[in-house]
Amino acid sequence: MAGSSLAAWANNHPHPSPQSLKYLDRRTYIHNMEVIAHILPGKERGGKMQMMSVGSRRYLLQQGDVIDVSDLHHPTMYNEHGFKGDQLQVAYNDKLKKWILMTGAAAPISGSTAAAPYGKYDDPKLLEPWKNFKGLRGVRFYDATDPSKIVNLSEFSTGATGSGTHRNYYDGGQYAYLDTAPDESFSHQLWYARPLVNGNMIVDVSDPANPKEVSMWWVPGSRKSEESEYQKWQWSRLKYEHMDQTPFVGLHGPVYVPKKIDDGGNRGYGGWGCFGLIIHDLSDVKRPQEIGRFEPPPQYGAGGVAFHTIWCGMLDRGFVIANGETTNPDCNQIYLPIWVIDVRDETRPTPVAQFPRPVPPKQAPYRDFCFKRGRFGAHNPPHLKAPGKISADFIAYSYFIGGLRCYDIGDPYRPEEVAYFIPPQGGDLKDFGSWNRTVDNVFVEWDRNVIYCAADTGIYVLSCPSLGKPMLDPLPVTEWSLPKLNEGAV
Repeated sequence: MAGSSLAAWANNHPHPSPQSLKYLDRRTYIHNMEVIAHILPGKERGGKMQMMSVGSRRYLLQQGDVIDVSDLHHPTMYNEHGFKGDQLQVAYNDKLKKWILMTGAAAPISGSTAAAPYGKYDDPKLLEPWKNFKGLRGVRFYDATDPSKIVNLSEFSTGATGSGTHRNYYDGGQYAYLDTAPDESFSHQLWYARPLVNGNMIVDVSDPANPKEVSMWWVPGSRKSEESEYQKWQWSRLKYEHMDQTPFVGLHGPVYVPKKIDDGGNRGYGGWGCFGLIIHDLSDVKRPQEIGRFEPPPQYGAGGVAFHTIWCGMLDRGFVIANGETTNPDCNQIYLPIWVIDVRDETRPTPVAQFPRPVPPKQAPYRDFCFKRGRFGAHNPPHLKAPGKISADFIAYSYFIGGLRCYDIGDPYRPEEVAYFIPPQGGDLKDFGSWNRTVDNVFVEWDRNVIYCAADTGIYVLSCPSLGKPMLDPLPVTEWSLPKLNEGAV
């Protein structure tokens, strides 16, 4: 799925059943959580979130805006429309003594329509906006050291006929990791709403004003010239009765690199759609290698984005968490679970548990989220880069119409739900793209014990007893979530 607001609005045809609501649920449901603040109420604010700090000031970056969240009694808009791009990464580069912001840019995806519910399979003309797109396909780099005046440094193209980028990763070190297909030869995309298969491009950003490609890795068989490898995929051999039930092929992104290459790190963890979790050896960044993978069986891989995001916050215990993304509304797709995967043997990642499937509150007018209008399934965990030390026992996931779900993961073999928050649905039922994905993203400040819930009715700031007592006053960041992350920032 490409960047911008079109990113995941892939399926534009609802599939209500006789039990489905005939209206949007505007009520709020909350259990074991408290709303601390509501930023930009009523606004569509589902975009990705990143955080930077200057002294005791903390800034939340999202959807081109910089929001001062230092004092959570009074969050304020600090720099509206300060940069371009929804897919964003920000980190402090200690060598340059600057906060560097990287944002994604992409061509439109093909999507689907009511007249062409199977997308490109019904109507090849849906590919034309992608083919004819003249804008940047790649990433932009900014100097964000002064968040009140963010300065563009460069625009880097990943390829004029490719996809552009979607979910990327940058840790402030020498390299950035881009989710991209550089040209139209990456054409073995089975999913009905996207034209190309993405891989992982590593870019040298020692000088953010002059980024340089280092390497490109993809699953063999992704390109038009790789027919023999393509035929080896189980996904290429399956027969699909309905073409909107086809698998998302390739990297959704990003490949997370929990320890910087600069500091001796050499591992990457990526969610590669129907190919599952892939662990990468980055010892030689010019020649990345696959170490091992867990590829799901067809019942979990042949619809939606089977493996979307990899949570690396449990690596010290030998586990990662992987979630998919439901792309069709009204449960017109297999339910995609959240997996706990044992990665202590990197050559054989092994699933050991699934998170419990959320159920609606008793007071809700539906007994299953399938009957609430929109997409039901996990989308994102908190971003890996954040203030404070990651909790060993707590994780939260955005769940689209299921709201925000919080879990106790103290026992990785038995994750348990401990809290939830479901804000009212925004939008208009007659305007499909406006109501399909209530809660899109989540970000946690681990040191102040606060949770940001990015929704289609604003950004909600929440607390949860399982995370700890929240701190709402300004607080300098003394520790970040990864080793040497943002080291040198003051």
